[in-house]
Amino acid sequence: MELSLVEYGFKKVEEAEVMLPGCSCLLKKQTLYMNRAVCVVELSQLPENFSSFIFQLRRKVAFKIRFIPIFYVVGIQVIIVCPNIASAVIDPSKYVAKFDNQWAIIQSLFLVDPMSKTFVQARSWGQFVTGEYQESISRQLSLNYMLVGI
Repeated sequence: MELSLVEYGFKKVEEAEVMLPGCSCLLKKQTLYMNRAVCVVELSQLPENFSSFIFQLRRKVAFKIRFIPIFYVVGIQVIIVCPNIASAVIDPSKYVAKFDNQWAIIQSLFLVDPMSKTFVQARSWGQFVTGEYQESISRQLSLNYMLVGI
């Protein structure tokens, strides 16, 4: 799955799959005032420990985009495409940031099920008002998948 967020200044990170197995697309936007990343991961099956998987993914994405901790926190949008993820009853809101750790946070999580052609999404606190990237991702996903609730 490829995403286009060029209109927002995102650029593709080359060879992301080397450090991030299953990563089909990694985008970053870094300015003097902002660090953002969008990571698309395609899995053939759900990891046994989804919490650990998300934690490791967050850390690896931060390092892959060459995050510099003395500047701003890196806000990460994660899209996971996995067969039957919808029937796994994973609540994406459990995995988005509850507070700012001043390092790397998951700002939004999209769980896409190619089998049922559906997706669910969750956003962290501030992203309901200022979530233009999440809106763009949701619109792009809506072209091929139906948004459903948990």
